[in-house]
Amino acid sequence: MRPRTIAAAAAVLLLAVGIAAAPVADARAPPTPICGVCDLDRTAPDGTSVVAGESAQTITLHGNGSTTWVAEVDLAAGGDALAANESLRRAVASEAARDGISDPRDVESRIDGDTLIVEYRDPNATERHLGVVVFTELTPAAPSVPFAIGGEGARYLGADRLTVRGASGWKVRGDAGAGGSDGRLVWTRDGADPDDEGRVFVDVDRDPVAVEEDGILPAQRAWIARLLTSDTL
Repeated sequence: MRPRTIAAAAAVLLLAVGIAAAPVADARAPPTPICGVCDLDRTAPDGTSVVAGESAQTITLHGNGSTTWVAEVDLAAGGDALAANESLRRAVASEAARDGISDPRDVESRIDGDTLIVEYRDPNATERHLGVVVFTELTPAAPSVPFAIGGEGARYLGADRLTVRGASGWKVRGDAGAGGSDGRLVWTRDGADPDDEGRVFVDVDRDPVAVEEDGILPAQRAWIARLLTSDTL
């Protein structure tokens, strides 16, 4: 092998070793709250401080693949200002919803006492295979090109309590790390140790799936549906 060929081969080898040794976590996007509204802590343009206290989010998976998201947040600060100013409330709610993992559509909000309630939908948070709805958003997407740098950041709760459930007639199967019953999955801040910034991360090995309660071979169809999702291809 000629010297120039040897040098080129060595350069390729070093590049491959460098890619393999690069820390994947450092290349990913920053961690993302599942519930952006529940992680609310900001100053509005008019100087109003809006801070979330205790919170809960419920995500409902529908048979047509759509999802609805409801966040209920007890406000530690800013409740009176949001109640008195509808445009401010809408702006804060919409911006906070976009801070989460979903692509929120049709965002609606209201104040009930000191509680901010935000509802929205995301038509693109699932994939449907064999009549099974696969909820893919809890699993960070990797780069589509092999060896590419990047990818979505890790997911953390944001909320004190997160529930993923199916619509009427559907039940959810999924991660063994979640509690709950009656065809739903529940994660809470008490279920894991927070990091130095108080974030509780959700490490989901299998995408949750919604199946019809009277469906045929639900476990087998759920297994195949997960294999067919784009995140696992």
